[in-house]
Amino acid sequence: MTLNDFTKQTLEFPDDYEGKVIATLIRSNENIKGRQSILYIHGFNDYFFHPHLAEEFHKNDYNFFALDLRKYGRSLLSHQHPNYCKDISEYYEEITESLSIIHN
Repeated sequence: MTLNDFTKQTLEFPDDYEGKVIATLIRSNENIKGRQSILYIHGFNDYFFHPHLAEEFHKNDYNFFALDLRKYGRSLLSHQHPNYCKDISEYYEEITESLSIIHN
């Protein structure tokens, strides 16, 4: 499995103190409807680039999704300070939206 085996979906949100904000939901193309799902959320100064994680979850009958939080990886826009937030609660919006998409 490579990064080409994933599809990305851009999630748009209201502007914050730096302007436009997006997050990116990444889904494995090997997901199967009806399976339980995992949402991988990276740590500080990181983003999703680990296809081997998805492989392991698929081997154990889970669907795999990853989220590049705002201002990280695929979600970093040119006007933004990388990896910056004033409060962890800023991420609640994209986590909630991602879970809603996964469950529907």
